[in-house]
Amino acid sequence: MQPENLIQLLAKSFADRQLFLVGGCLRDRLLGREVSDLDLATNARPDEIRRRVEEWADAVWLVGEKFGTVGLQKNGAKVEITTFRADTYDGVSRKPEVAFGTDVRADLSRRDFTINAIARSVHTGELLDPFGGQRDLAARLVSFVGDPAERIREDPLRMLRAVRFCAQLEFELDPAAAVAIARAADELPRISFERIREELDGILLSPKPSDALRLIIDLNLAAHVLPELLTLHLPEPGRHHMKDVLEHTLDTVDLVPAENSLRYAALLHDVAKPETFSSDENGVHFYRHEKIGADRGRAILSRLRQPSALIERVARLVEHHLRIPQYRAEWSDSAVRRLMFDLGDQLEAAIAVAEADVKASDPSDYPEFNQRLEELRARIAEVGEAAELARMKPLLNGEEVMELLGIAPGPRVGEVLDFLLDQQIEGNITSREQAVTAVREQFSSH
Repeated sequence: MQPENLIQLLAKSFADRQLFLVGGCLRDRLLGREVSDLDLATNARPDEIRRRVEEWADAVWLVGEKFGTVGLQKNGAKVEITTFRADTYDGVSRKPEVAFGTDVRADLSRRDFTINAIARSVHTGELLDPFGGQRDLAARLVSFVGDPAERIREDPLRMLRAVRFCAQLEFELDPAAAVAIARAADELPRISFERIREELDGILLSPKPSDALRLIIDLNLAAHVLPELLTLHLPEPGRHHMKDVLEHTLDTVDLVPAENSLRYAALLHDVAKPETFSSDENGVHFYRHEKIGADRGRAILSRLRQPSALIERVARLVEHHLRIPQYRAEWSDSAVRRLMFDLGDQLEAAIAVAEADVKASDPSDYPEFNQRLEELRARIAEVGEAAELARMKPLLNGEEVMELLGIAPGPRVGEVLDFLLDQQIEGNITSREQAVTAVREQFSSH
């Protein structure tokens, strides 16, 4: 159902009640952005809201009875309708003491940013903008409603939300808001890592996340969100008069496609460089930073309460991020197969990270990279599906190995199975018969 048709249907259902388009859906409509789901506010209470929409909605649910929000769906379109609120905060918890209100202006006054504190009457079309939200939309500015320090005291998460809105809308942060956030940054630990993660996800998936990440650093928020960023002001090899590791990292994040695991992999691919930094007469080195970085990435993403599947995807990309840029024509076919085995269904993701990493680097670091990448792709195509290769198992199981060699359970069995898998990955063994022969030749004399 088109938004306008749905709005007309809602107007009929709430003909004798106040009903306003509010929040993000109105902000985006005013910006000319596409809007699918609708947010509305009304002086009707939640039980009344539900009764008024149940007759025609395809589904109705309580988003949170305590918070006065009723959700509904009609022909695939989703709507949330919330009773006017007049909340209060105790200054300790970010969760308000919820109180229902009767006045839309009071409801708008408790909102976070001026661009979210605009309302349009569904019945008359009148636009209410008591805090200058339209002015800030025109100026492409994120400003707090009222006193920035008070809004932050109520809910410190609003500091990160301000950065996220700047990132997603490509707006600037109001100078007064920036000052207030920098002063209150130490309040952020009141917020759970789950909520911080949600805001950081939104920042990283924005059109140009580097600007927001720099803002997080400048506003003193990084110490509580990603303190690892603060350690990355290190020289890159051969680029003492160019970008440091932090600037290289931020450029890499901008250059990968906007997908969660890719953006986090780009953000963390050099995270271990500070602890692996060394220098000698040959220059600056970060030996094994990719291996250590995978472990550090796991720890960081676990701290942010990221799903385990995402953590492992990112860790694998970080661990192997140098291998594709290091490809040379001299690689054997078995080396190409090993790369495919190690990356499996993340091979294309690894290539995307490598391309971004190289583009964000000094061109002399990776000469003729595009040509070499094209050649690598051709060789990969000859081998087959990387994901299928990654699912490869030894052609003999442990019991068969013990029977064949007359050995008991123990580390030796694992050694044989590892040998078999290596030989299969390299293409030296392709059948069970070949596996039996190879095991006998390699291990019987032992």
